Amino acid sequence: MKRIPATIGIRYALFVVTFAATLSLGLSAAQAYEVWLTDQSDTGKESGGFLHIYDGAQLAANPSAAKPAQTIDFSGELGKFCEEATKKPVRRPHMLFFNSKQDHAIISFLSGHVLFIDAATKKPDACLSMGKNVHAAWPTPNDKMAVAANIAEKKFIRIWTDYAAHKFTFDPEKDVLNLGPMENGERPDMAPICPITDSSSRFAFVTLRGGGLLVVDATEMPLLVVAALNNNQIHPSGCGGVQVGSTMYINSGGGWPVAPLSYDVYALDMPTPSQLSARLVSQRDEKFADSHGMAAVGRYVWSADRAGNNVEIIDTLSNLSVGSVDLVTEANGDPAPDLMDVAPDGQYVFVGLRGPNPLTGNDKNVNNAKGTIPGVGVIHVDAGGKVGHYKGQASISNMKDGKETADTHGIAVRK
Repeated sequence: MKRIPATIGIRYALFVVTFAATLSLGLSAAQAYEVWLTDQSDTGKESGGFLHIYDGAQLAANPSAAKPAQTIDFSGELGKFCEEATKKPVRRPHMLFFNSKQDHAIISFLSGHVLFIDAATKKPDACLSMGKNVHAAWPTPNDKMAVAANIAEKKFIRIWTDYAAHKFTFDPEKDVLNLGPMENGERPDMAPICPITDSSSRFAFVTLRGGGLLVVDATEMPLLVVAALNNNQIHPSGCGGVQVGSTMYINSGGGWPVAPLSYDVYALDMPTPSQLSARLVSQRDEKFADSHGMAAVGRYVWSADRAGNNVEIIDTLSNLSVGSVDLVTEANGDPAPDLMDVAPDGQYVFVGLRGPNPLTGNDKNVNNAKGTIPGVGVIHVDAGGKVGHYKGQASISNMKDGKETADTHGIAVRK
């Protein structure tokens, strides 16, 4: 009988232990994933912020014990990269998305920056300035563009993206749509909030601060508005959108003086933009409610109620609400759920939870976005998305002078 060399035996033993640990989490190595979470609080002088990266399986298995596998300070290397490129420091990392190949993260800052990061190395590829502000930058499914919303200057901006060539550009003359001159009685405030593109990568659905909606053909030169809804059809300040089948679901939300509290979910059928119409499928006018984040879980749309501390579940076959997930626990009586994303196998939803000092999207007269403990909540998905059970949260912190300043916002799953 041949003896196995000691080094091979040790390697085999390590493989068995690692493989068994992976199986115990119910996840194969090929299904491993990360959960990225931004903290908007300052880490430098009126600058910076944090990026927390979690092992998704560990976070799902035991939220309260989970710690970030990596934390990046935006006032460090990435901040210096952006400042060299744009001549100003980054501040308030607000929204976070991955391109379709999952090899790049796109992070938008309220300081006006859009940062493209290599998702594997966590190294910066490019940092662009969109002007005074950029609220969200959404990558198109075909990976050829990202569309950005500049609230402060009321501009919709197209960025051309070539991830393989590490090239990211926009032409201020051809790729910027100035929305301010389009204001009228039906759309009184054209500041764009969240741009969401459809599966064709052609049409961008742009929610507006004063209410209403624009559909922009992002492939046209110059950019072209092909359809519009007014502020009676779509209420103000939506920031949530997801396409399920041939229907786009968007919301309206609170946090602005025009609508301190607002919760509406709309379904928009999309045969052609010229036939665009909106159907109200959920509304919470009589409740302390604020709709913000949204995700597709199977055939169901999950919609976060930031003020009401729950996640509503809507069946897209009937467009009826079929239940909700309560996020209030003894450990956190006011979680203030915000943006969310879904695990690759659809078994978990991860939702950002706001802190006691929200830096954005909060009307202090009602404190719609004010929470208790900042972090990320974990919801186990059952019945193909029809039911959710809350497992708890992983907390983050950025204490300054005895005050919790951490404020969760952007969240995305890297598959």
